[in-house]
Amino acid sequence: MAPAPSHGYLEIPTLIDLLQQRGATRAGDDAYIFLEDDGALPVTFSELDRRARAVGALLQQQSAVGERAMLLYPPGMDYVAGFFGCLYGGVVAVPAYPPDPSRLERTLPRLMAIVRDSQATVVLTTSFILSMAEGLFEMAPELSKLRWVATDDVAAGIESAWIKPGVGADSLAFLQYTSGSTGTPKGVMLSHANLMHNLEAAKQKMGGHLGTRFVSWLPPYHDMGLIGGILSPLRWGCERAAVMMSPFTFLKRPMRWLEAISEYQGTVSGAPNFAFDLCVRKSTPEQRQALDLSSWEVAFSGAEPIRAETLDRFVEAFAPSGFRREAFYPCYGLAENTLIAAGGAKVEAPIERTVEVEPLERGRAVSADMGRPGTRRLISSGRTLSDQELLIVDPESLTARADGEVGEIWLKSPSVAQGYWKRPEESERTFQARVADTGAGPFLRTGDLGFVLDGEVFISARLKDLVILHGRNHYPQDLEASVEQSHPALRPGCNAAFSVEDAGQERLVVVQEMDTRHAFDVNEVAQAVRAAVAERHSVQLYGLALIPAGSIHKTTSGKIQRRATKAAWLDGTLEPLHTWRAETPSEAPPAPVASAPLSVGVAPVSEAPRVSATVRQLEAWIVDALARAMNVSADRLDVAAPFAELGVDSVAGVQLVGDLEAKLERKLPPTLVWDFPSIEALARHLADVAPEAAPASVAPRELASEEPIAIIGMGCRFPGAQNPQAFWRLLLEGQDAIREVPADRWDLGEYYDPDPTAAGKMTTRWGGFLDQVDRFDRSFFGLSPREASRMDPQQRLLLEVAWEALEDAGLPAERLAGSRTGVFVGISTSDFGAMQLTSRGLADAYAGTGGALSIAANRISYVLDLRGPSLAVDTACSSSLVATHLACRSLRAGESTVALVGGVNVMLSPALTVNFSKAGFMAPDGRCKAFDASANGYVRGEGAGVIVLKPLSRALADGDTIHAVIRGSAVNQDGRSNGLTAPNRFAQEAVLRAAYRDAGVAPSQVQYIEAHGTGTSLGDPIEAQALGAVLAEGRSPEAPCAIGSVKSNIGHLEAAAGLAGIIKVALSLRHGMVPASLHFQTPNPHIPFAELPLRVQDRLLPWPVASGPRLAGVSSFGFGGTNAHVVLEAHDASPARREPGPRGHGPGQQ
Repeated sequence: MAPAPSHGYLEIPTLIDLLQQRGATRAGDDAYIFLEDDGALPVTFSELDRRARAVGALLQQQSAVGERAMLLYPPGMDYVAGFFGCLYGGVVAVPAYPPDPSRLERTLPRLMAIVRDSQATVVLTTSFILSMAEGLFEMAPELSKLRWVATDDVAAGIESAWIKPGVGADSLAFLQYTSGSTGTPKGVMLSHANLMHNLEAAKQKMGGHLGTRFVSWLPPYHDMGLIGGILSPLRWGCERAAVMMSPFTFLKRPMRWLEAISEYQGTVSGAPNFAFDLCVRKSTPEQRQALDLSSWEVAFSGAEPIRAETLDRFVEAFAPSGFRREAFYPCYGLAENTLIAAGGAKVEAPIERTVEVEPLERGRAVSADMGRPGTRRLISSGRTLSDQELLIVDPESLTARADGEVGEIWLKSPSVAQGYWKRPEESERTFQARVADTGAGPFLRTGDLGFVLDGEVFISARLKDLVILHGRNHYPQDLEASVEQSHPALRPGCNAAFSVEDAGQERLVVVQEMDTRHAFDVNEVAQAVRAAVAERHSVQLYGLALIPAGSIHKTTSGKIQRRATKAAWLDGTLEPLHTWRAETPSEAPPAPVASAPLSVGVAPVSEAPRVSATVRQLEAWIVDALARAMNVSADRLDVAAPFAELGVDSVAGVQLVGDLEAKLERKLPPTLVWDFPSIEALARHLADVAPEAAPASVAPRELASEEPIAIIGMGCRFPGAQNPQAFWRLLLEGQDAIREVPADRWDLGEYYDPDPTAAGKMTTRWGGFLDQVDRFDRSFFGLSPREASRMDPQQRLLLEVAWEALEDAGLPAERLAGSRTGVFVGISTSDFGAMQLTSRGLADAYAGTGGALSIAANRISYVLDLRGPSLAVDTACSSSLVATHLACRSLRAGESTVALVGGVNVMLSPALTVNFSKAGFMAPDGRCKAFDASANGYVRGEGAGVIVLKPLSRALADGDTIHAVIRGSAVNQDGRSNGLTAPNRFAQEAVLRAAYRDAGVAPSQVQYIEAHGTGTSLGDPIEAQALGAVLAEGRSPEAPCAIGSVKSNIGHLEAAAGLAGIIKVALSLRHGMVPASLHFQTPNPHIPFAELPLRVQDRLLPWPVASGPRLAGVSSFGFGGTNAHVVLEAHDASPARREPGPRGHGPGQQ
């Protein structure tokens, strides 16, 4: 099997020489035709040569010769020109899938791994992708350090400056990165000689001739798409232009591939096994009848196992279209051998053998009669290349095996690549193998198992446990890592992922040990696993076996035995606790897609249907289509759940878009499923029906700058109070909710010491704590157990309290979905995130979003589908009051129609309390004694508060309950004061005056101030002086302004302190009572109360004025100097309360 080598393939030594020759001899001929949605786009040989010279000249001018350049293009002629431009510029091309903006969490990590491994310095792309690069830079700052070049915007005439590089046959042409593990990508080094040899070998094998016409939809970033679809027609000298289309075009409507072959009379075209199956399943007899496939000479199939059943079905379906079984061309190849390594004879039908399964698994191919039990049909991948040596070698002993014996396939030919980029040890193991007993070599170890019978090569398995689905490699360890992180009841490191054959297709199965200490629901676990593999790997789960702890097959050293586990799955010996399987794919044709389209249009505004009949029709149709595509029951598909949670992978998503195009008879973008990420949202979009919204969700308009803002809903969880009603009782009764640090937070014995000089100790034993911050009704919000477990309790609290605030407002969350509702959250501590990211066992895929402060606001927007501004604010103690200020500005500007404002603080770590103790902030007795002579610091508290805001005019028109009205607000900074954390009286005076100007209120009219009032010896006197200076203006000496601090009841809630103050004041205004500020006995001697128009509210009293507007202010000062003040007014003319729906439907309620 090793004929004498021939070097005729080097008559044209490089791809540069090849394209130049074609450009010179066939200048005006079309080289390629790219099929776009709006028509065919041809490019001639001379134009492609010119564009390649222009890109090459630009790279040479940038001194990029010898460097690596990433190719980040959509499929099309820009990619082809960019690839050849790299070659012309003497730059090593690195093809890569461009990151998908809708799935960056999955596509960006692999891209970054390739960038790092290749040490790329340049990115070639289009102007459009370049315009979006800033967003990529935020997520991957390393990308900003590369030189980005838009090759579709190159200066005219620059090609004249091109100088042909000193590139020869042995020069590196490009790096082909193998698909698979995102963590360890390997770049296969392909020289011009490798490529020229393999291209010539493929021509000989497939019988290429001048009349050959290629048709390809394969991704140009993959070896089969780039070498087989783009370079082959160039090297073969085909007189007819190669026809190309985007993979998305094929996936949307597989018949478009066959229609192109029919229309352009293609002769060579191929794809992985799944594509042929897809064409059968996604076509009707009428569509097949319209095709003429008689020109198709070579229908090559590779990149994944070739199924005899697939060939049978395809031939049966398309024989009436003129397709011949002899056209099927199974072949075998791999990137390490450039591409093709074995192929059949063009004039023969595929050769098939039936073998016994048990002997095959023991390493011997024993022929058997077709159809007999315990047998397997194998399709030959043809014969080895003419000047290539192919051996079957025992992978353990490294000795050659005889015909009919199974072993690893080893190759030796000029097509064998130069090795892996910058991986000398792996290159040595893979590319320099030698037969043990003869020393023959060096050979390429393919990692594929197979055997030879009568000169025909049969592939039987992978030596490595690769899972190949839809022609793409998936490393089982990547899949297993995603699975074990998807649910807390799954035991880490105790699972196996593998593929099995079902209905002629490879399917993913996972066997997973359970931690039975966790209660679990099998459907919930299955959904979590399905979502994880779909979202992170874009594949669908076929089967899941949940087995007892300690029962998975392992070696004596503890390594998972995937093959033994797979065998146990297949023969039914696993004894699982639970098993989940997708339904068997239906052989029935899909629901008709060529029928008359649904009548879709814009629903009249006056009707404002909640859900139109058209939307319901579309939902039902999409459910049916997805159920067929994913092989699941329609009743498992929740129309409101994100597609990722349903397990919709990229193939199923794009196919759905194609079916919808045919159904609705209109063009749709392939990203539609990611743009409208649920069945419900997609149906609404396609029916052109806007989400129903409250009347406030009309088109945003800019309001008058003085428009008051109504507080129409409130929710809270504060120490000693689970809701606003309980909070009001706590205030009325003068309760002190401070208590000793609970044992489940930290060990006081370890961290408490009254000595302020004791290292690493805190001087207080106290705090304002919530109960059960570890409890969360995740299922109410549709969150998986694993994701919920990685969420900061602050995020969980905000979700629950936001929902309760909307209930209080009488605003069902679904009415706000899709509206310009803004979310503004004050948050500054991240105890949970710090604990999680420093623990190796907790730092999984959900840890980043689970602990990020920004996600505290963004998750509310995501879960409730809110489209207004969504931002987290961190100005320390003034965070939530600053958030309130920003929300009011957003509402007045028409940027938001409704706003949710929140503040949250949870204490899980002793670190900050220790830090604040050392800074002298903490009161040793755990009490905030605001404005009292004994004030000696504050006590920390935790909690969450959310208010719902609307412009007052809109709230009145909508008949909303109005708890209070925000008249105005202001924010400032104290700049370079007496110290970074030192309060500044004049800055506080300035923010007070600004807030009252904004409110249109004279300071003398204000009757109560909810002060920052932390109870510190320095802060209280400064705040009192500032308040006295501003509030004295025009005020009668007989009407001093009352001041108080809710921190005396519940502690200092830090980022949530401002919201606690607003909710207290709103309740006080509504009830006409002012609660007592606790722990005030002796006035602070540093505050001249006799000279200031202030009095501390030391007891519960009616509001200071019986008639006229009730006005109050709320202050919050961040310890970094950001000050905020909000002015509130009572709203006595509230209409009769519109009660929300029945209670008991919120999170955690029974």
